[in-house]
Amino acid sequence: MITALGIFLITYLFIGLRQIPRIHIDRPAGALVGGVLMIVTGVLTLDQAFAAIDLHTLLLLLGMMIITVYLRIAGFFELMADRILSLSKTPFQLLVFVTVSSGILSALFVNDTICLLYTPIILAMTAQLAVNPLPYLLALATASNIGGAMTVTGNPQNMLIGIYSQIPYLSFLGALFPVTIIGLAVSVLVIRFAYRRDIVDVPFGGRLAMPHYEMNKPLLIKSLTVCAGVLAAFSLGHPYSLTAIAGAVLLMLVGGVRTERVLEGVDWTLLLFFSGLFIVMHGVEVSGLAGAVIGKAGDLSALSPAGRIAGLSVVSAVLSNVVSNVPAVMLLKPFVESLGGDRIAWLALAMSSTLAGNFTLIGSVANLIVVQQARKQVEIGFLEYFRVGALITIITIAAGILVLVVNVKIARGAEPAPVARSVKPMTITVTSADPRRGARVYRVVLLCDSYEKQRQGLQGFRKLEADEAALFSYEDPQTVTFWMGSVPYPLDIMYVASDGIVSRIYRDCRPSRADVYPSGSPVRWVIETAAGSGINEGDRISISR
Repeated sequence: MITALGIFLITYLFIGLRQIPRIHIDRPAGALVGGVLMIVTGVLTLDQAFAAIDLHTLLLLLGMMIITVYLRIAGFFELMADRILSLSKTPFQLLVFVTVSSGILSALFVNDTICLLYTPIILAMTAQLAVNPLPYLLALATASNIGGAMTVTGNPQNMLIGIYSQIPYLSFLGALFPVTIIGLAVSVLVIRFAYRRDIVDVPFGGRLAMPHYEMNKPLLIKSLTVCAGVLAAFSLGHPYSLTAIAGAVLLMLVGGVRTERVLEGVDWTLLLFFSGLFIVMHGVEVSGLAGAVIGKAGDLSALSPAGRIAGLSVVSAVLSNVVSNVPAVMLLKPFVESLGGDRIAWLALAMSSTLAGNFTLIGSVANLIVVQQARKQVEIGFLEYFRVGALITIITIAAGILVLVVNVKIARGAEPAPVARSVKPMTITVTSADPRRGARVYRVVLLCDSYEKQRQGLQGFRKLEADEAALFSYEDPQTVTFWMGSVPYPLDIMYVASDGIVSRIYRDCRPSRADVYPSGSPVRWVIETAAGSGINEGDRISISR
């Protein structure tokens, strides 16, 4: 655990500072360093490290980046800017159109891309009109973060959460759409107030003229058709990763653009960054460090739904501004699972980690892209950004908490009243293979008979008493592997075959051990008890109600 903690601190030093003087290691390289250290120091085996890399998330990211590159080559984003921003007649209308268009496009595509393409367009337009570009650049940065919160594909951390939680695309959108609409309105009002001398209702002298851009109409039609198909497939519940990469491959086949040109536009360093972080965070989990931290942390599960949403949102917002939002989501994954891993907890994490990016200039990659793109023409200072970003962040996160709390109340109000029924308690009787030993009886206090319950297990559950057990029941016998995750107390783990015989037992499994516990053969049940159960291989179990 100490080794994992040291590697974790080294990794997040690289990530948090982004560039340490005289050590030319950026964020992706820092994550890779941490991942390799987890292996060479023995916290993880090489096979465990490979298994830790979530290919579903990487494929979703890669697929959406390739689709976005095709849209960019086709001139889609410049076309959208031309059609939308040219409607602006006054500075206030320009502010509204910049905010709304960048927010909506960020919800459909990765927000970093929108900032990359919109910044030079805004600079050219404001120079043409001889107006201060700062409020419009700030609107772009804040709105892209706010809009990115609305969908699974809006930003990298939401993609992670979408894969982890398996929340359907439309459910995610429906829950956070109100937060985004409120957030965009807040962004407009705060920036309008802060720059009230620049944003007036005096009409512009003429129509805004877009900088010259090229549009490939055949490619645009193909790209938009594929993009619409991908979004429709998301909405129908098809797997995020397979859908995105299938759409990307289809565009490669029909797009008529050299693939090397397309692949040059993919942010491969982001995929490297994710891969390294997956390994580092798996090391933190299997070493027991995550479980120990969660065990020491305040028990949010004892709070009301509003208290849990608010508490998780505050923790997420603070952590996102310390280590950035993607690492914060990875770090908080076991914490969310310890709260039960329900839909509303994941949504609170998505909302708060994304909106927290508006707090400071370095709070999100989108902000940094705007600053870097604009620096040759205008300097965006830290305090210049902070005076609007901090206020926008506080108001929007508070609004997000309120929306999610209302969401919970509405959902509970729509639930049918539970039907009262008498259910006998379930017990496990263990008969020793040694006739000199008597039988032992355990009360089942946690039954895990579905995939979601089995994935959650004892994470977030109270400590088991000596006569209590958690029972994992599988409809069909299967080979399984368990690990301690964020369970902060020692357990005995028993694997039971279909004939009721204990086929394998792992004793005193502690959070501080970087171990996994394979069954070795198909099992029908798995029993977890407090350490020291005294159960042996060859003992027979019977389950009764």
